[in-house]
Amino acid sequence: MLIHIKPAKAAVPVRKTNGDYLKADGEKVERSSFWVRRLNDGDVVEVKAHATAKAAATTKA
Repeated sequence: MLIHIKPAKAAVPVRKTNGDYLKADGEKVERSSFWVRRLNDGDVVEVKAHATAKAAATTKA
C-alpha cells in the first residue's frame, strides 16, 4: 500500500530507507513500519488525496 507523505517541517530533512532525502513537497512511499514510526514521531505528515487534488485545482484557476 502506498502513502503520500512529506516532511512535517520544511527545514528538517527526513532520510528515506535508501539514504536519500524525502522531497520537501512530498512523495509516495510504500507503507512500512519505518514510515509508520516516522508518522507517529511527527517527523512526517500524510498528505491526503483530496488536499492534493484541491491544491491542484486552485493552482489551475
